[in-house]
Amino acid sequence: MPDAALPVITPRGAKIEPSAGAPFEAVRVARNVLHTSRTAALATLDPQSGYPYTTATNIGIEPDGTPYFFAAGLTLHARNMEADPRISLTLAPFGKGDALTLPRLTLVGKAELMDADDVSLARRRYIDRYPKAKLYLSLPDTRFYRLRTQGVQINGGPARNASNITAADLRTDLSGAEELMAVVADEVARLNAIKGEASRLAVLAGAKTGRWTITCIDPDGIDLATANDLARLWFSERVATLEQLEKALAQPLK
Repeated sequence: MPDAALPVITPRGAKIEPSAGAPFEAVRVARNVLHTSRTAALATLDPQSGYPYTTATNIGIEPDGTPYFFAAGLTLHARNMEADPRISLTLAPFGKGDALTLPRLTLVGKAELMDADDVSLARRRYIDRYPKAKLYLSLPDTRFYRLRTQGVQINGGPARNASNITAADLRTDLSGAEELMAVVADEVARLNAIKGEASRLAVLAGAKTGRWTITCIDPDGIDLATANDLARLWFSERVATLEQLEKALAQPLK
């Protein structure tokens, strides 16, 4: 295991002049990639050979911005994580053009097996994002893992990259929003029951109209999904109560 005091992503040795890169809002881009990426490359370490083993997985997002994912107990990556929880996730809009011209986010940290008390809610949110997941979540060895992120690297495309953002930059602060979070599930169900409302919010988020479903609401925004796509609507101001949410939804959002 590496020294805990050292960064989990070793800084590059070469000095890069900031003016040589194109400016971009690194934190904003990183958070958007986190919330709108359906697929991630999951890298684990083989306990015998020490070589990295990479697979593809779907990503769920908890209200505080923590990414989580499913793994069957018999898989190689589950075995690897049991032996060494250090992993890396790379999120990107795979299948949407030249990957090197689009934003991609790499997260490094430790996989943490979810407690039984958290699995039920995580499963529901996961199925809301990926309806076909019902097929494999019925497996008897289903597991959910969180990534406790310790290092972040965002690449916004050619000449746009930043390693000075932190795991804290990707988190959504839930403190003071207990009133909202206590009724989120009911509010999501209510809004989804309003014909066209989820599609309206998705369009405000910059997506095309379609059969959208709201999957989660948090103080910073709303996550939405169709069978093939995800979208994130960011609030112009932080929302901490149901009244504030209602006001935010009643006006155009940025």
